[in-house]
Amino acid sequence: MDKLTMMITARKLFRDTVDLPTIPAIVSKVVSMLDDPQANPDEIADLMLSDVVLTAKVLKVVNSPLYRTTNSINSVKRALIFLGFKCVREMILTSYFVDGFKDREQPFNMKAFWTHSFSVGAISRFIARKVKYPDMEKAYLVGIVHDIGKVFLGHYCKDEYGRMLQSIENTSNTTYDAEYEFFGTTHCEVGLCLAQRWNFPSVYSDVISYHHSSKLATEDPFLTAIITLADFYCSSHVTAESVAQASIPGDSEENAWDILTEHAPVDIAPSMEHFLTELDEAYEEVSQEVAVIFNTMAV
Repeated sequence: MDKLTMMITARKLFRDTVDLPTIPAIVSKVVSMLDDPQANPDEIADLMLSDVVLTAKVLKVVNSPLYRTTNSINSVKRALIFLGFKCVREMILTSYFVDGFKDREQPFNMKAFWTHSFSVGAISRFIARKVKYPDMEKAYLVGIVHDIGKVFLGHYCKDEYGRMLQSIENTSNTTYDAEYEFFGTTHCEVGLCLAQRWNFPSVYSDVISYHHSSKLATEDPFLTAIITLADFYCSSHVTAESVAQASIPGDSEENAWDILTEHAPVDIAPSMEHFLTELDEAYEEVSQEVAVIFNTMAV
């Protein structure tokens, strides 16, 4: 597969699309400020308060069962202090991503899609902790948005994507390979286009682009390897209604494992198979967390 040709094809799909979901300018500015650990909480809170929808989203989530606060938090500044900048950044981007495609028709089961996406986020965070990756929140967020290209293809190429999914029912073929055969590009390249349109940080965009070809990642190969393995693991724990199919480890997963063992500052399992088995201890907890997220964000 020629990545350059695939990117050109993906950009052509965007050329005539006029109703793409957007992230408001204020939200982008808030997220940018939250990326700076030295930013002033009062300034961030004042900016957030100028957007009623954004304020309501943050207060709803911080008071949800997900964070188990003992007392209700009704102040944006208190929410910032209680959760921390990284967590609020994660919360805002995730919420707007969910809302952007929530009511758009798809040829696949969206609940199964979100279950997979949030599970990959949670398992990525677990792996990040296990291998001592320095930013678990980043691993969680990138894990959630890694497949954003699928919701674009599913909505804007609905009929053809539906035929593609039917063509691989009851087979061992993956959506990644089928997308290339049907469209000449995949959700990775399309996801990169969407991430760039939304001004995602470059490392997020790189992971979205290369989570099925991890050896090509340049921004943060360690993080890309984490997402690749979490994606593969979770694909074997979802129903057939999902757009992610279980498969045997391929070159991408093998490459991700090599990258993980190279970058991890601690000893990890002796083989990828052992490592993936060790993730079973987290999966039940992850499933419970995903159920809470669904209720909180009304997916």
